[in-house]
Amino acid sequence: MRILEYLYCKYYAFQVRIGHREIAPFSSVLIIAFTFELYYFGLFFISIIFFDKDYFPISGLFFTVFSIIFLFFLIILFYFLLVHKGKYMEVLKRNNLTNKGSLGAILFPLIAFVIFNLGWILKMLQNLGKL
Repeated sequence: MRILEYLYCKYYAFQVRIGHREIAPFSSVLIIAFTFELYYFGLFFISIIFFDKDYFPISGLFFTVFSIIFLFFLIILFYFLLVHKGKYMEVLKRNNLTNKGSLGAILFPLIAFVIFNLGWILKMLQNLGKL
């Protein structure tokens, strides 16, 4: 929970800095939820590279529906954990992060992006027979 609060505070401060003060509480939740979704897609791509399709007997429709449900679940979960009834004010007061660096908040989505792209590129090379 401490890492989640750290990320929320950093993304909230970023949203305020770029001028989105009114929507900063919810847009910070969206950034975190979409990044978790990107991790999910990246790890799925990498897992289907190493395991045969017999280990994953799921259809494309199931994966699509589960992904959408998972995204909405994350948004609702993070909303109730961090924003609902002004909880974000308590989180921001509790985490005085002005002196802490932003490296973790930068690396969190960057690693998700790299894993996602690595996964689909490796899958593409596997389908071409080069891997």
